[in-house]
Amino acid sequence: MANVGFLSLPTELICYILFLLTPRDLCRCAIATCKTFRDAAQNSLLIQHKLELFIQGFTETITQDSVDFSQKISSLTSMLRSDFHVNTVFREAVPGLAFASNAEKQSMKCGIWWMSGDGDLFTQECNTNTTRTWPNHSLSPMPQHELAPVIVDPLQDLLVTISFPPFIDVQNVVQAHHVFWLEIRMLSSQALHPDSACTSLDCRHHFDACDFYDIVIMEDPKICGDRIVVPYCIRKNGEWKPMSIQVVDWRKGQAECHPVGHEAQSQGHQHNFHLIDRQTFIVIDLETSISLYTLQEFGGPPQRRIVYCFPTYNSLYWSSCTVHTTPLIQGTATRSDLVPSYVSSLESQIMVLEMFLPASPVIMVIDMAIFSKNALYSETLSTMPWPDWGPQHTCCFPHHPSHRISVFGSRMAYALPRYRTPTPGHRLEALSTDGHFYVHMWDFNQRVVARSKSIPDSDHLIHQPAQLAHPCYKSAFCSDLSYVATVCHESFPTRDFGGLFLEQERFTLTWIRRSGVGPATVDIQVVSPVQLETKVFSCWLRDHFGHTMDFVEGWSLWYHPFVLIIMMTLPLPDPSRPLVY
Repeated sequence: MANVGFLSLPTELICYILFLLTPRDLCRCAIATCKTFRDAAQNSLLIQHKLELFIQGFTETITQDSVDFSQKISSLTSMLRSDFHVNTVFREAVPGLAFASNAEKQSMKCGIWWMSGDGDLFTQECNTNTTRTWPNHSLSPMPQHELAPVIVDPLQDLLVTISFPPFIDVQNVVQAHHVFWLEIRMLSSQALHPDSACTSLDCRHHFDACDFYDIVIMEDPKICGDRIVVPYCIRKNGEWKPMSIQVVDWRKGQAECHPVGHEAQSQGHQHNFHLIDRQTFIVIDLETSISLYTLQEFGGPPQRRIVYCFPTYNSLYWSSCTVHTTPLIQGTATRSDLVPSYVSSLESQIMVLEMFLPASPVIMVIDMAIFSKNALYSETLSTMPWPDWGPQHTCCFPHHPSHRISVFGSRMAYALPRYRTPTPGHRLEALSTDGHFYVHMWDFNQRVVARSKSIPDSDHLIHQPAQLAHPCYKSAFCSDLSYVATVCHESFPTRDFGGLFLEQERFTLTWIRRSGVGPATVDIQVVSPVQLETKVFSCWLRDHFGHTMDFVEGWSLWYHPFVLIIMMTLPLPDPSRPLVY
């Protein structure tokens, strides 16, 4: 009986085996070494989709839907063109918002939009495949308490309200004193959450002296899976105490207080707290540094691990910033139908600091790989001067506060008044009150940048920020990074423009319209990009991988865009050494 080799297996079975490999192993050990493997992968949309996710820094979840994989690939790559068009896939008007204004904070996660204010919470599911109606909650604090910003997680069907007293009378420093209540409910109703060990949770704080204190919630509370973190500070007679955090396990009904050590708002300047994941958070002080902390399990204090220093601050005036990142998607999902088909890994995400500095605001784009576990190589505190991390992991741009920002993965959606991408030295103008704006898409994924360089006549896609000198800092901001800049061909009206939210392969825009003194209406429009035709040639492959590609000379696959996806997963070879796989 003749031996049957692996290459004699049916193509469908070969594709299934290849699909089980990691993207790196798939390219290094399989596709780059065998024509049969390359042909099988070329004809497998499932493998193409897996590699496209890898290129863009995404990880596929267990969710499987009915969307064709060719449509998925088209959606993933459609915003990587110089221009892209959009189709409106959802539109709805949310009426009756008496408190609504452009100053109110809006949020969005997994296709669920919400807005709260004056004790009301309005929620809208922006999905054409559902008719589910989310209730509008009337939120009320505990008796003799004030209401803080609410916590919403649609994936876990979770709604958490925080009530804190107007002041705290401390007469005994031995015991911990009540500082606020957490009320845990279901978002889809006002019923008790079945996964929570308690309905209300009393959060307490230890004081060092008897006196009257008041509490200030510094940032919107953050949630990641079963963990809620509430940053706050205590003030006595106008004097700010160091920042503290309450770490809450809402499923187990546990809460504990930890001092963080940063002076909360001394001399008027602001610290920003941001939860990176369940075990990591940062504290941002634009005048000094970004401090990276790790959280332990209950019973252990947070540990300060890395300090990323900014250039020396050179102003007597205070500064503040707003942090834009990808919404956290972790933990057990109660609403499995809301789980996205893919999520971005931390190493491929960006964080955008909208820095409101004296004289002129700027935005700083930060590669969040510096906050990943790979960066925590030492148990002792490490300090990184700006030259050692800034140019390699950040980009800085001039900014105007009227320009709206949203982040998903390595992409930043940016509402700008002009169609053209701003060039170095370009003066930024505000969005007019009765004009139009364009949504620009900037991608800072360096794999996407390298692949875009392979497209002929694509020089206009690749940009690099110019050196930015700001009077608040003694040294200029410079960057070694490039980014891909694309723009939506359609314009949108600036009148009553309220918010911009980027999620996977679509973005959502909102307008808050008010007529007279009556309640406002929020118009929500969800648009999805439409792919444009683009030709891809092999010049980049010959320039960079010619000495490794002789064995595929003459193949029709040479001109297939799929080759670019494969080769961009490989490191650039050293021509002086033979390439070994």
